[in-house]
Amino acid sequence: MKGKLTYLVCMLSIMSIIVAGCASSTQEKSTTKSPDHYLQMTDDAGRNVVLRQKPQRIVVLSTSFLDVLYGVGGKAAGRPSSKTPQTFPAQQEIPEVGFIYNVNVEQVLTLQPDLIIGFQGIHDKLIPTFESSKIPVMILKMKTYDDILAKVKLFGEIAGTEEQAEKLLAAMQASINEVTAKLPNQSKKVIILHATAKNVTVELEHSIAGNVAAILKLKNIAAGSTPIAGDSETTPYSLEKLVEGDADAILVVTMGNMAEIEKRMKADLESNPAWGGLRAVKTGQVFFLPAELFQLNPGIRFHESVAYMAKVMYPEVYGNVK
Repeated sequence: MKGKLTYLVCMLSIMSIIVAGCASSTQEKSTTKSPDHYLQMTDDAGRNVVLRQKPQRIVVLSTSFLDVLYGVGGKAAGRPSSKTPQTFPAQQEIPEVGFIYNVNVEQVLTLQPDLIIGFQGIHDKLIPTFESSKIPVMILKMKTYDDILAKVKLFGEIAGTEEQAEKLLAAMQASINEVTAKLPNQSKKVIILHATAKNVTVELEHSIAGNVAAILKLKNIAAGSTPIAGDSETTPYSLEKLVEGDADAILVVTMGNMAEIEKRMKADLESNPAWGGLRAVKTGQVFFLPAELFQLNPGIRFHESVAYMAKVMYPEVYGNVK
């Protein structure tokens, strides 16, 4: 019996080491460079991507990634169409390849790219088309602050501007540190609503606003709730839980036409007498967050999202939002 027990303990130890090794290998997405290739990495879709040479004609299919590339000193040969002004003046002269959800594949191929960078969950379906033309494709995600830090580093390696990328990272972190250093000792409770013309849901800690709230040490009363199937960032809305949570402030992230969104909110929220009884509503602590900082990924402007929410929650410390 003692021999069998010893054998079992040994086997379990070996298995735990193997599992730990597998877990670390799947979580690591580090890049490598060698005499055989310029860069090799595992993208966020789990695909092995090899760049034989430094890319000279990069087509970026997401505005957020375009800003990161230019933020580290890189350049693009093609960019997504956008209704908002370009962050960097040089981006204005880049040929457009269609909006992020409606990429013009023929236009992309016309630009003869040697690297295409797409957003996970949006451009995955385009991989076979581009790979059939022997064009390397990176599918990446970027939602949380950690995601952004990793992408700044990666884009610096792609562009060969690692030093500039490190300076950008240091500047972003310094801006966030400046805000968090002034945080009051007493934290506040918030609920983050995501409102569209179709429905109202509640954002969790993995959303942009949820991640910013965590950095500011705000307590998201929805944290830990079961997410909606297929969406790790939101959970169903429940007025009963809002009443129970008794948040100090209600933050609203919107997407779409404001007139239609306000109509939906009146139908789902304001028509219920309990809404008017919420402490945040009675004290006027209901705030609509700007889409460019909290709905669209702010990318290298993430520190601006942190500063904005800090002003909303603690105007006596950081000043009022302009």
